[in-house]
Amino acid sequence: MRYDTPVFFVSDSDRRYDPDSGAWSGDVPGEVKRWANVSHVSAERQQVVFGDVRGDRFVVRLQRPYTAGFSSVRIGSDLFYPERVRLPVDAMCITVVSNG
Repeated sequence: MRYDTPVFFVSDSDRRYDPDSGAWSGDVPGEVKRWANVSHVSAERQQVVFGDVRGDRFVVRLQRPYTAGFSSVRIGSDLFYPERVRLPVDAMCITVVSNG
């Protein structure tokens, strides 16, 4: 298995929305780069595991778990949100889906 795709874990936990001013305050979302194996989930497996089929669902596999908090994952220029996170013995497997 090749870990040849750069994946960015995006953390925006420090940002807060101020309804009075109508603006976001806090730091700019931080990104941490990791190399991962990214693959598409087949329609048959999506139906069995999730009960539906979406064309924008991917599996991100890391050799070592990413333990810091994150709100989304950027692959290329697309932003994905975690749908399911598994932590086998010494690895990490995240199923991500785009918002839309």
